[in-house]
Amino acid sequence: MNEARLSVALPEYETELASNQRAALRTAALLAAPILLAFTLLDSATTPDYWLLLLGIRLVAASALVVIARLVLRVQSAVPLVAVALVVICGTIEAGILTTGGARSPYLTSSIAVLAGLGILIPLTARQSVVLQLQVVCITVVPLLFGLQHEDRMPLFISVSYLVAVGVVAAVGAGVQDKLRRREHRARIEVARQIGLVNLGTLAGGLAHELSTPLTWVAVELESLELDPLAASVRDKVLAARAGTSRMREVLFAMRQGARMAGGEQREVMLPHEVDLALTLVAQRMRACGVTAQREYAPDVPLVSCQPTLLGQVLVNLMINALDAMAGQPDGKLTLRVRRVNGAALVEVEDTGPGIPEGLRNRIFEPFFSTKGEKGNGLGLWISSEIVRGHGGELSAHAGARGALFRLALPTDGADPHPSPSA
Repeated sequence: MNEARLSVALPEYETELASNQRAALRTAALLAAPILLAFTLLDSATTPDYWLLLLGIRLVAASALVVIARLVLRVQSAVPLVAVALVVICGTIEAGILTTGGARSPYLTSSIAVLAGLGILIPLTARQSVVLQLQVVCITVVPLLFGLQHEDRMPLFISVSYLVAVGVVAAVGAGVQDKLRRREHRARIEVARQIGLVNLGTLAGGLAHELSTPLTWVAVELESLELDPLAASVRDKVLAARAGTSRMREVLFAMRQGARMAGGEQREVMLPHEVDLALTLVAQRMRACGVTAQREYAPDVPLVSCQPTLLGQVLVNLMINALDAMAGQPDGKLTLRVRRVNGAALVEVEDTGPGIPEGLRNRIFEPFFSTKGEKGNGLGLWISSEIVRGHGGELSAHAGARGALFRLALPTDGADPHPSPSA
């Protein structure tokens, strides 16, 4: 049997973000320390009287940043240390500002480099970025307001305008980058889940193959035992055992079918049979949810050409979504229909959940859009719709009698897979 890893674990987004922030702060602190020291050359030219004082301040600040770089890997959240590092850096810059002209100091606009570096080097959420950017602006501007001369107001206003503009851009950029990182994280989780499903399918196929032979032997023995003269109570137990083995064979067959990776090959299948196979795979979950299934299969549904593994993935996904929608509801009912409309074969999965608002029935097929909040990744229905589209069909959402109804339409013999709305 082939060995397979069943899952590919990924950390939660917040955990991953905190780890990235710690690594980024360490890099930023070690980068800022020598830069602060390098500015002592400018101090000697702009304010020679305070050069030694500023050198001492810069040495203390650089040492503090090195300490922060060592501590950051030991803490749970890096954001408080980011705030401390900003106090150290901005306080050092402020000392240079106060000794070189205050509101007219050439060092005043150097705080722009702090704002830009914060936005570029450290991954932050929009809220974290706004708070930290405001901290930089306040440390830079507030000390200059005390004893501000009238003629210094305009130069200070201009410098503050630059700082605020850069801070706004950095905060907005942090929000955009945070959304992109979240989408990337959800996509990686979905890829990992798909890898896990493929590995699990490989293992399940191997297990099904290994168990099929002994199970067949048990079934044959039970069948021969049933032919012997037995007491009524013993015969009932034999019949129950045969029913159990029959059920096990159905599950194993569904596992083997689900594990088939046909490399894109398509073959003709009977849709009612494929729906039954998918239903077998979710039967345990359905019983745990207290949901009953109702099958409505029309007798005139033609064969359809498809890749069975991919079709099974779509059907299982639709059924699991329906079960999730009915979670916590008593007497939930899952209705499965297979019928023919205008030559196209239709599969309908209807639940008794809360339904889907009309304005969202098209958006739910967009990537990364989910109605489940943090519990959903917004990729399941998109992948399913792409699979169906690759088969020349269509997957659509409608209002059911009580809840949601998903309609899977597949072409048969060149027929139009898009049934009329009244269908």
